[in-house]
Amino acid sequence: MSEGTKLAILFVFLSPLARAGGPCPVTLITGTGSEQSLSITFMNTGKLLIRQLEFNCKLAGTRSEKTGPIHCDEENALFFPGTQYTVNYAYPAHLSGLVRVSLKSLTFADGRSWKPPKSATCRAVKIYLKHRKGHSPGAERR
Repeated sequence: MSEGTKLAILFVFLSPLARAGGPCPVTLITGTGSEQSLSITFMNTGKLLIRQLEFNCKLAGTRSEKTGPIHCDEENALFFPGTQYTVNYAYPAHLSGLVRVSLKSLTFADGRSWKPPKSATCRAVKIYLKHRKGHSPGAERR
């Protein structure tokens, strides 16, 4: 058997192992809120480079915990395995209260997409958003 054939066979058998890891390739570490933005600190705990990342950022306190108008995703990034990152997202001035952040989906550098299966218990973080100074909480509702 030629060296090229041996390498190809080795690659076929080891590729699934490279994709293995825990049930969630991203671990949420912490989250904080300021008057201007919310910050999410996470780590790529998988074995592959992540190109895109999307979080669920849901404002708690409503009956259905509907997603608030907080855009929480990184569309064109590179998150290396084993590295901790912090991302920031602005939120509308009228929002305040508790936001639950969880992993929604991601795209690996090789183009494959991943979403947490219903059986996965990916960690979520809770962030308290503060009212902005000089802003009346009911101003947008009038």
